[in-house]
Amino acid sequence: MVWKPAKVLGLIGGLVIVLTIIGVDLFLVQSAREQSLNLNLYFTVLLIILSIPLLILWIYWYYGLLTLRYQLDRNGLVIACGTSRYIVPMEAIEEIVPGKEIRILQSFRGVGWPGYLRGRVYAEKLGPVVVHATEPLERQLVVVTNSLCYGISPRDAAQFLEDFATRRALGPVRSLPQVIEHGWLVSLPVWRDRWFWGSLILAAMACAALFGFLANRYGTLPERIPLHFDAQGEVDRIAAKEGLLVVPWIGVFTLAVNGLLGLVLHKRERLGAYLLSSMVLMIQAVLWVATVRILRG
Repeated sequence: MVWKPAKVLGLIGGLVIVLTIIGVDLFLVQSAREQSLNLNLYFTVLLIILSIPLLILWIYWYYGLLTLRYQLDRNGLVIACGTSRYIVPMEAIEEIVPGKEIRILQSFRGVGWPGYLRGRVYAEKLGPVVVHATEPLERQLVVVTNSLCYGISPRDAAQFLEDFATRRALGPVRSLPQVIEHGWLVSLPVWRDRWFWGSLILAAMACAALFGFLANRYGTLPERIPLHFDAQGEVDRIAAKEGLLVVPWIGVFTLAVNGLLGLVLHKRERLGAYLLSSMVLMIQAVLWVATVRILRG
């Protein structure tokens, strides 16, 4: 049987947050369109770019709430949330206790807004409790096993406990592993590779800093500036200062291309992915040197 939590409050609250982020972004986009290139425009665009991962994450969490359900049968309990499934075999469940009887040693850590909690708490005698619920802990049910506990909030807790007792008395038909299953995209090892992401993040920071450096200097530059030098260091091309903006955009292009190729290669050729991410860092350094040289020329 599938048991669902009460989701109305969480869905409304999450939707308000998503719409607020989108509204702020639209306001910032309109503001950016009315500005000339300077530090104010730079920070406005930077806020828009930084908000995009936050918006994607929030939509992912909202999807988790939208799909949250507890599937109970005589074999065990499956907690489904977004792209993840927590499988708890019936024989592994020692007891189910009301959350109000649990003493918390470490406060909740994870994602939460009114009507939705997704994360962990640490309880006295029980250890870590994985929470996927729409109610605070005192109104949850805690499924206790010898290795991990789970906080859930079926809409009708009393009926859920009766259903659990009935199915437990029947005994399992087959044995289930106590595991966490993730969707193929979420389970890719690249998401947990600190070296790969560290290189890309450093490159992105260098690229963003280069845009900021140019935005700060752009208004003081003459309309035409030297943009290229020959082997002897002599200027061989003078053009409009807008041409200087091509330099950081080269950095954006290489960051995007190498990052995507690295994501594709990582599972089969991790060394190749590291090489691509390291190359992005080196290219950013070269672009910085080229920019400084042009401005000094």
